[in-house]
Amino acid sequence: MIIKGYNGIMDLDLTNIPKQFHKELIDLHYKDIDDYKKEQDNLKPHLRYENTILKAFNRMIINNNILKKKFI
Repeated sequence: MIIKGYNGIMDLDLTNIPKQFHKELIDLHYKDIDDYKKEQDNLKPHLRYENTILKAFNRMIINNNILKKKFI
């Protein structure tokens, strides 16, 4: 059982966790996501995750696609 993460928050994998702890871990996971969103809102736009890491990652994907088309 995997709970989806958000941008800089990785997915929560509950595969080997006893069921008695699932609810607490899921609640903490969603609280972490809310805290992360609030923290990102307080940053200047050029320092936010979506404007730094995601922007570079998307450029990398575009460049890789161009290279694939060029060499195919």
